[in-house]
Amino acid sequence: MKPLPKAEPGPAADAFSLYDAEEGVIRRTEAMLAGLADTAAGVNALAQAYRRGYREQRRLVRLSDRMQLELQKANQCLAEQRRDLQTLNEALSKEIEHRSRLEAELRRLADTDDLTGALARRRFMEMSVRAWGRHEVEAAPISVMMLDLDRFKLVNDSFGHAAGDAALVACVAACVANLRPTDIIGRTGGEEFAVLLPDTALPAALGIAERLRAAVASASVVTPGGTVVLSVSIGVAEARPGEALEAAMQRADAALYAAKDGGRDRVRSAPEAAGPAADRAVP
Repeated sequence: MKPLPKAEPGPAADAFSLYDAEEGVIRRTEAMLAGLADTAAGVNALAQAYRRGYREQRRLVRLSDRMQLELQKANQCLAEQRRDLQTLNEALSKEIEHRSRLEAELRRLADTDDLTGALARRRFMEMSVRAWGRHEVEAAPISVMMLDLDRFKLVNDSFGHAAGDAALVACVAACVANLRPTDIIGRTGGEEFAVLLPDTALPAALGIAERLRAAVASASVVTPGGTVVLSVSIGVAEARPGEALEAAMQRADAALYAAKDGGRDRVRSAPEAAGPAADRAVP
């Protein structure tokens, strides 16, 4: 069988070929336009996302700037508070130091007679009670003496109160110079003093009392009105077994006034038994 002869090209065939070509171009163009639309949509979405990201970034930047500013202000505030606190601490430290000095001075004034430097009566009794308690526990001897400046009112009346104050100061200074570090001296009245002598029996206490009497007798006070010669009367008592401090002080006080009645400027001891106070030989 013979093959069909090919159709010879002609105007109709050329027209169809041209149509097919244009149709292909149109389809490709439409496809390209559709692709461009998709691309545009993607670009638009990307642009929207970028704008959102940019706005968020700007927001975060502004937030970060605000936080940094607030943090800087907070740091400045903390620094100012730290400086204020340091100033306050320094002021408090100075105030505490001032109060400590004031309290120490108040304690000193409360514990010490401001004129003579002897212990105040309250402090003397506190320290003496503790020493008396040790004496009772250890069964060690202990003695107490009471001293009184002779004719003190006459000194005040004749030479003035300044001379009387100087006489009290001179009396205490003479006593302190002849007492041991363990002895306790206090001012118990206007011109009256008490001395506690730990670990001291009556003979030794009488010896100490005589030293004090002689030291005071050798002291004097020079005033515009003349020289004041001092003397002191002293009563001494050794603790009895089980005797309280106050009871021993009362016996020493009775011996003191017995010394006054005996002529002043002398030492007298309280009797160990009931009866009048008696002079004792001084070792």
